[in-house]
Amino acid sequence: MAESRETALERERDFLLGSLSDLEAEHEAGDLDEGDFVELRSHYVARAADAIRALKGRGEASVRTERPWARIVLWVLGIGLLATFAGVVLADLSGSRGANDQITGNIRESVRSRLFDAREAMGDQDLARAIEIYDDVLVDEPSNAEALTYRGWLTNLAGDPLVARDFVEEAVAADPSFPDARVFAASLTLEAGEPLAASDHLGALDRIDSPAFISQLVQSQGLDVNVATAAGTAAVSLAAPVLEGAAYDPAEVPVRYMVLAAEHLASTDRLSEGLVLFDAMLSSAGDDPDVLVSFAWFVARASVGLTEGMTTARSYLDAVLEADPTRADALVYRALVRFQLQDLAGAAADLGAYDELGVLRRDLDRLIADTELREVLA
Repeated sequence: MAESRETALERERDFLLGSLSDLEAEHEAGDLDEGDFVELRSHYVARAADAIRALKGRGEASVRTERPWARIVLWVLGIGLLATFAGVVLADLSGSRGANDQITGNIRESVRSRLFDAREAMGDQDLARAIEIYDDVLVDEPSNAEALTYRGWLTNLAGDPLVARDFVEEAVAADPSFPDARVFAASLTLEAGEPLAASDHLGALDRIDSPAFISQLVQSQGLDVNVATAAGTAAVSLAAPVLEGAAYDPAEVPVRYMVLAAEHLASTDRLSEGLVLFDAMLSSAGDDPDVLVSFAWFVARASVGLTEGMTTARSYLDAVLEADPTRADALVYRALVRFQLQDLAGAAADLGAYDELGVLRRDLDRLIADTELREVLA
């Protein structure tokens, strides 16, 4: 009896994933030239992705129109210096807002003045004086984000990270868009052994209107790399049951962490396992636009120069953008995919649509800059 098309596709998918795994093992053992490895790996990924698309029928699948919070992570601690520097500069540029905006009259002016005094005290290394001032501010404004943030960081410097984290978490709750709080929260949660929470804070930072130098400081101190590495490892641990054959349940492990696990596996030359995770996600949450966009971008990066893989990636992005034309990450990713497919007009149209959204996505802006997409399309 002839096997069904679904069975044939399953056999093809399993063969390709197994072949990709064998290829990675040969490369790790030093039995395969780097150039041959990259070329063969790209072909296997493209073919496996195409088999997965055909098996799941997701290229033309319906997509939920709601827009859950997305966390797209690219392949890719010392933060003590930031605290000193922030006392004089960072707070001046990004502080004294948000929690204070609704205060009027003498109390508001008094709070602003005292916050300025606290910054000066930190700049002079008079940490005891700064703590005293922040405590005084919090008597009048218990939810002042700047006072909570720096009171927390000074507490951390004094050797009490648990209490420090309480202060900083209160600051994030009081004003989720206060960038200083997000930076310190990322550092403290990483130190506490919670890298996934740290990753969420840095993801939020990319969507906050803040001075560009804050992101530069995060990079220069290595916080972004440290968080990405630790969070990727933690995410892979969460995804271990799925890698071993268990069904994926989005209620147990959020999609963003599964995507993070797949990205981390890819960054360590374990693309075959990353594809296994996406195959499981497509089976259990195949109408989630976060899954579709992330899978498309995963395939695109592994298929540079291959029309087959890029076409598969575009089919997923087309489906997402048909349901939601304002999806920022899908627009940027499709612009890059279209460029690879020599569709320069389409790439320019997608980049223009992204610009017209006026959304704040520093992660996507960095991607556009790193790939020099604007320059090549100009």
